[in-house]
Amino acid sequence: MQPVVNGLEQTYADQIEFRELNANAPDGQQAFRAYALPGHPGYVLLNPQGEILWKGFGEQSRDSIEAQLQLALEK
Repeated sequence: MQPVVNGLEQTYADQIEFRELNANAPDGQQAFRAYALPGHPGYVLLNPQGEILWKGFGEQSRDSIEAQLQLALEK
């Protein structure tokens, strides 16, 4: 999944801030609990106020993630 996310990050770098957390590291575990992600890979799309716009976990296609990014940018 990293190549998909890295590609999206390059495409949207001027519009969206991307962060990557390791689910096995303490900060990653804390984030997974805070956002109630049941597994990894996990994805959380937040607006600038920190509100959750979308959550996903498991394998996701580039198209499905990009569709969520586009919806968020339209708001």
